[in-house]
Amino acid sequence: MPVTDALPAFLEASLERHRRFGGTSLGRPLLPSPPGRMQFFLFANREQWARFTRATIDPSAHPLLAIEVGGYAAGGRAVLFALPPAFDRLTLKIAAHEGWHQYVQRTFKEPLPTWADEMIAVLAEGFVENGQGRYRFEPLLNPERLSQLRDLIDGDRWRPLDELLSGDPTQLLGSEPARAVDYYAQLWVLGLYMAVDQTRWMGVQRLLRDAAQGRLRRELGRPDEEGVGVSAFRRYVSTDARRTDEHYRAFANALVDEASAAIASGSTPR
Repeated sequence: MPVTDALPAFLEASLERHRRFGGTSLGRPLLPSPPGRMQFFLFANREQWARFTRATIDPSAHPLLAIEVGGYAAGGRAVLFALPPAFDRLTLKIAAHEGWHQYVQRTFKEPLPTWADEMIAVLAEGFVENGQGRYRFEPLLNPERLSQLRDLIDGDRWRPLDELLSGDPTQLLGSEPARAVDYYAQLWVLGLYMAVDQTRWMGVQRLLRDAAQGRLRRELGRPDEEGVGVSAFRRYVSTDARRTDEHYRAFANALVDEASAAIASGSTPR
């Protein structure tokens, strides 16, 4: 099925998944639905996408033009370019990632801390298609992020948690694109680490709901923008970032080791 035919059903399923990141009640998602339809642009090639970006985005945001694969979300619009047909699955993954940002931009009353926003976006990428135009989202099923994680661990490029909580992928795209890839891989495994513990994950869900309802800054004591990321982590997840960093790094190493062993044996990691 061409990616343009798959996108409508995929985006609807992805939106439903986005709303469930904040938890559910009686099977219904706790995050609100967007106020109307959301604009999604898929250009035929990168050249068209770049022309549109130059014409519609403030020049200060032109580090976005450093993007080599995919697209971005800005002003409540998702703006992507199609990849060759052999990479249709990757186009869908990018649509899910940017669709999360678009959903937050259109729906939340307050912006999320960057680490939380990007962490949920990378968790939205993994999915299984059942052959009938229906999709199941599984954050662990993301071989690209796993490969990137293995590479950064092997290359000794692990960033401490406090740096991750203050990171900005847009700035990295403009100055150090390779570090931006590492940044997303670390946030992916941070999200997996959060999700295996109910207490940590419930904290993340409360953070999402408070931002959606416009309560986040009040809960944090209205910190300056540079301090929002660390303050949010301490308020909703853990006050001991150093210990969390140690445990989350051990979790990442174990995940990579398990995946490597599974690949060597011809099976798949749990």
